[in-house]
Amino acid sequence: MTELGLYLGLLISIIGSIGLVIAAFRTSILWGLAVLFLWPFSIFYLIFHWQEAKGAFKLQLFGFLILIVCAFINEGGMSSSVNVIRSDGYFGSSHTRNAIPDITHQRFKCDGRQHYSQMHSRAEAVFFINNCPNTKMDGDHDGRPCENDSRF
Repeated sequence: MTELGLYLGLLISIIGSIGLVIAAFRTSILWGLAVLFLWPFSIFYLIFHWQEAKGAFKLQLFGFLILIVCAFINEGGMSSSVNVIRSDGYFGSSHTRNAIPDITHQRFKCDGRQHYSQMHSRAEAVFFINNCPNTKMDGDHDGRPCENDSRF
């Protein structure tokens, strides 16, 4: 729903911009060209020809207002459902207590490998240091395996 609002706000502000260019061309060809190609002249045109430009300006402002409101609504909705891989090996929302088993639990299993050179991906190495005993991939114990290896 918020995506529709974002597109609607963008469309309204574009229509307002086109209206401003049309109003500037109605005033004179020079004002029209200046507003069309040099955006700072839009501000000057708006100041000096308020009566001709106020409708288009208000339309642009309304479109930007819709964009801002929808962006905040969308950001709020996204932040409550951001999925993260937690340190206990589960994949879930950072704001919920319900954990869904991570796909890596199904792909990887502890099989005795201990070194980074034995891993096929960085995700596999992270799984091993978080879930398997006796791994030798995280010398500084910061949760990131073999930071100096650039294979992945």
